[in-house]
Amino acid sequence: MTDRDRASRSERAWINYQVRQAAPLQILVDPEGETGKRIEPEHDRVEVTLHDVRADRAPTFDQQGVAFVEAQELAMDVTQQAVREQHYSRAVADFLSQSLGASEVVVFDHTLRGVDGHRRPAQHVHTDYARDAGRQRLFDVLEASRAADWANGHFGIVNLWRPVAYPAELDPLVFVDTATVAAQDWVNIDIIYPDRQGQIQGLTHSPDHHWWYQSRMSPEEAVIFNAFDSGKRVPVPHTSATLSRPSPNARPRQSIESRALVRYPD
Repeated sequence: MTDRDRASRSERAWINYQVRQAAPLQILVDPEGETGKRIEPEHDRVEVTLHDVRADRAPTFDQQGVAFVEAQELAMDVTQQAVREQHYSRAVADFLSQSLGASEVVVFDHTLRGVDGHRRPAQHVHTDYARDAGRQRLFDVLEASRAADWANGHFGIVNLWRPVAYPAELDPLVFVDTATVAAQDWVNIDIIYPDRQGQIQGLTHSPDHHWWYQSRMSPEEAVIFNAFDSGKRVPVPHTSATLSRPSPNARPRQSIESRALVRYPD
């Protein structure tokens, strides 16, 4: 494939980076019980080039912490809570166990976006957990003795994202190659939910950042990415992006993101 071919499978898009400030950064999620509302700090809106993995060299989970995969077995109607709890959680756990070679997987959260009454796509570059927050999430989800047992070995938090109902054309989920992120690019952000508080990480802009996405992802496709790792694997910054030249007939994105504790063999 020539450089010209690769360039033809790239897109320009707008993304929101963080602005470094003297005061601690905070995000309020669903404040005062208003589902879907977010109060966020100032953003630095930048136009970037997205490299389509359908034409570019695709990242792998082992090397870059993100992998785009076929996932036909996950293509079920997840708009009903009963389906998510009784069927989808088990299907995601089995899929991650097989895909990652995990010894144990515990799915603990699903987030629907773009479906009636649910959250909109997140429009800022972030990872889901800062270092201490990732370890704390282990103890929030598992019983204390079981969490302590996991903490003695290699574990992580992994996200699985896929479109719902139809292919994603607007607001694609995009990922930065962590090899192009410098230490000074990271910033911590406190995230405050109605029932708990955590800490995530954001990025300030650098022209060195290399961005991936997969065009028109279908409900039969998914992306797996690292959110936290007790070893050396770096969490992968991601965001939804606003395409500079979207299709005029594109429908609003609907998607589901599942988070799971993953225990790796010692």
